[in-house]
Amino acid sequence: MLPVLIAIGALAAAPDTALAYAEAMARAETYEKDPQAQMYRLNRLYPPLAKAMPPIFEACAPGANTAGRPDFTVVLSFKSGAFEAIRHTSDHPIAQCVAGKMGTLKYAPPPFPDFAEEIHLKMSGE
Repeated sequence: MLPVLIAIGALAAAPDTALAYAEAMARAETYEKDPQAQMYRLNRLYPPLAKAMPPIFEACAPGANTAGRPDFTVVLSFKSGAFEAIRHTSDHPIAQCVAGKMGTLKYAPPPFPDFAEEIHLKMSGE
């Protein structure tokens, strides 16, 4: 009986993940054109990400061959002025690996307590 309960528990978590992604995406859209958010992206968010992402990509999808690599979107979600989570909806193993490693990075405090940032990751090379 225990395996059935575990399976039901796993299914119950899926809608929460979709809800959390949608909620974070809505916040990202709210701040998309905000001047303060744009300065944060330009000066504090993207420079460290530009350095961190190549090793993450190499760790999750080693080699130069882009065949089978996904393109996907993540949302960096902040709550109460601190990094909360990486939200994404891809079940691709490479996307899961990238999101997991991005979740371990240290992010500068955002310009707004509930800030979120949508990032499109293009790994397919197309």
